[in-house]
Amino acid sequence: MEGELPPKEKIQQRAVEGHPVTQSEASALAASETDITGFGPIKGGPASVAQSQHDKQQNFFAKAGEVARKPAGEVTKEDAAQVQRAEARVLGQAPGKGSTSAAVQSLADQNEKGKEA
Repeated sequence: MEGELPPKEKIQQRAVEGHPVTQSEASALAASETDITGFGPIKGGPASVAQSQHDKQQNFFAKAGEVARKPAGEVTKEDAAQVQRAEARVLGQAPGKGSTSAAVQSLADQNEKGKEA
């Protein structure tokens, strides 16, 4: 990858497809950008996109993990909304059917119906 950086769109697409962006990858891109530019990472460039995607993924993993550790019967609609917001930030759009947030929403809906009965 000497002198070449991946397009930021490719970094974003890989993240949307579920490839975790590691801190090491983001740091390596920042170092490469610094080598190429001679002054540091480019604002809005591949390294900053990689770091942003990494941070969004970590936020999503943390939020989803927090909810996953709760007893299933205690998952709320607010939990589902928080997971959905975090997942949407990673994807760049609302998560669809079969997503983590859809599963959490389904569980929260079941819990809500259980309270009404």
